[in-house]
Amino acid sequence: MGSSNNEMAQGCAVFSVIGVVALILAMATQCGGDGASDAASTTKPSATADSSALVSPSPVKSAPQEPEKTSSPEPQKVTLSLAEIAGTPGTFDQFEEFVAQHGTAEQKKAVQPLKGWRAYERKWFRPALEVDSDYPTIDYEAIDGGDMEEMEKLMGLEKQSQYIAEAFAAWWEIDETATLQVYDRGGEYMAGSSCISPNAVENEGSCD
Repeated sequence: MGSSNNEMAQGCAVFSVIGVVALILAMATQCGGDGASDAASTTKPSATADSSALVSPSPVKSAPQEPEKTSSPEPQKVTLSLAEIAGTPGTFDQFEEFVAQHGTAEQKKAVQPLKGWRAYERKWFRPALEVDSDYPTIDYEAIDGGDMEEMEKLMGLEKQSQYIAEAFAAWWEIDETATLQVYDRGGEYMAGSSCISPNAVENEGSCD
């Protein structure tokens, strides 16, 4: 009888231990499940996902369109002969107006001292248009004596006559190569002579 009571007591103890263990396991399982659910509920969305969702795609920039270039029409050239230009009233004023509108800065400056057509003559197997001007008189005797200052003045006037010839070649529909002779303010000597031709610029006023 005493042994059976001991066995029963031992059995109860075993069941008690098993029950305590089972209770601990159940509680641990419950706590683990709650932690996982809490972790899942408190997990924040990815920052990358948020930024990609919030930032709108940048618009594609199209290349700027260049404005269409409108070419200005070429000024109409005078088709009179050189003799007709020299003998027709008003042609010199037309030439001055053309240079004022279409000439370069050098050409405008060179044309300013001109006063008008002087004459038309055929010289040295080539027609020549003579022009009166306010350009200073050149002392050729001083140049022959080695006066470098007078020589520089002559070279400067030759350059001015070249600019005048360039402007004239742009204004006139050239029918033959000619020369432009600019006379000084005294009207006796030439202040400069230059070629009137399509290649006046390249040849620097020379007809060669």
